[in-house]
Amino acid sequence: MQKASKSNAKKTEELGYIKTDASKKIIYASPDFCHNFSQKETELLGKSIYSIVHSSVKSKSNIIFAAIFGYSCLVKKTFEEPHLVYRMIIRHDNVDPNEIVSFLNSIESKKYKKTSVQQNLYTFEEIIGDSPMMERVKELASKIAINNSTVLLTGESGTGKELFAQAIHQLSPRKNQPFVAVNCVAIPEELFESELFGYESGAFSGAKKEGKPGKLELAHDGTLFLDEISELSYQTQGKLLRVLQEREVERLGGTKTKQVDIRIITATNRNLKALVDEGKFREDLFYRLYVFDLQIPPLRKRPEDIMQLAYSYVDYFNQKLGKEVNYIDSMLEDWFLHYHWPGNVRELKANIERGMLIVEGDTLTLDLLYLSFNEPAADTKKDSIIIESLEDEVRKAEINAIRQVLEETGGDRSLAAQKLKIHVASLYRKIAKYNIK
Repeated sequence: MQKASKSNAKKTEELGYIKTDASKKIIYASPDFCHNFSQKETELLGKSIYSIVHSSVKSKSNIIFAAIFGYSCLVKKTFEEPHLVYRMIIRHDNVDPNEIVSFLNSIESKKYKKTSVQQNLYTFEEIIGDSPMMERVKELASKIAINNSTVLLTGESGTGKELFAQAIHQLSPRKNQPFVAVNCVAIPEELFESELFGYESGAFSGAKKEGKPGKLELAHDGTLFLDEISELSYQTQGKLLRVLQEREVERLGGTKTKQVDIRIITATNRNLKALVDEGKFREDLFYRLYVFDLQIPPLRKRPEDIMQLAYSYVDYFNQKLGKEVNYIDSMLEDWFLHYHWPGNVRELKANIERGMLIVEGDTLTLDLLYLSFNEPAADTKKDSIIIESLEDEVRKAEINAIRQVLEETGGDRSLAAQKLKIHVASLYRKIAKYNIK
C-alpha cells in the first residue's frame, strides 16, 4: 500500500473516518480519509480495523494513540448504531509512531511496579476483547472487585484467568498491597505446604535458619491468587479451609499463629462440583470458594475478539523482534476465525510468535505458521499434504457455506451476507475468489 505524502499532509486536522461492522471489518472509509492517506476505499473494504489502526497501548477513554499507514494519529472511537466509527483527529508527521508507542509501553510497564511481589499487573482496560461476552464478564468482575469476597474464576486453560485475578485486585481497595500468585500444580506436593504456610527454623532438613514466611503471610493486606486450586491435595485443602475460616496461619514447625488479612481468588479449568461428588474435593471448602463464580469464556465463543488479539500480538512481537509486520493475509485470517482454539488465547499468541519469528516483509501468512509445525519433520511430503488439506478444508467450508446461504436467500447477496455475518463487500470478494456461480 502506498503511504501518504508528507508534503501534502497537514499538521493538525480531522483526517476522516472509518466505519466497521460488528466483527471489526471495514465497511466504509470516508473520502477525506482515503485522500489524506492515499488509499482506495475498495482496497480497505473487508479488512480488519486492526490491520489499519495499530495501537499497543490500551486506553480507558475512547481516544487512543495509534500508527496508521506509518503516521502517528489520535483516534476517537464512537458507536453510531449499528457501526463503530474511528475518527482520525490529529496526525503528527514529525514524530515516529513506533518510538511513541514504545515510550508509552515503557511507561505502562513501570506504572504497576510497586514491590518485588507485585509487578506489571493487568487492569480491565488492558484485557483485550470488547465482544459482548467479554464486556459482560468485565462488567461483572468490576462489580465484585470493590469488595473483599472470595472469587472463583473458572474457564478453559489459556483463557486468561490470572489476568482477571490481577485486574480484580487492581480495582479493589487492596490495589496498593501485594498480589501473590501461586500455581498449585507447579510446586511439588511435598514442598507445597511450606511454600503456602511458611516454616520456622529447623522445621525440616534444609530449612533456613531464620525460617521463611509463606505465600499467605506475604499476601497480608493484599490478594492471594491460587491457580489450579483443584489440584490441591485433600490434606492441604483442609488446612486452607482453616485459614479461610480463622484468617490465621501457623508455620510448619511453629507453635504460634499469625493473623492474616487477605482476599482469596482461586481459578480452575475443572468442574469443582463434579470433583466434590467424586470425593476428590472437600465440599466445605468448595462452598467457601464458591461465593462468586466468574466464568471466563473460551476464545471460540467470542470470535469478534480473535483478530483484535492477533494484531495486538503482531504489534507486541514487532517491538520484541524488530519486525515491521502490518497485515495478516485473508487466508490466515479465515483460518484464525474458523479454528477451534483448544488452547485459547495462549495458543493464539504461540501461533503468532511462531510466524513472526520467520516472517519477512509486512504480511503474516498461513504458510509461515505451519512451516514451524513441520520442523523437524522426517517426512516433509506427508507434512505438505497436511498443510494443503488444512487450507483446502477452510476453502471448502467457505464455498459450501456461501453456496448454501445463497440458495436459501434466492441469490440475494445482501441477505446472504447478513446470514453469514460478514459485510456484503467481503461476500462479493469471496464469490469472485472462489469463482462461485
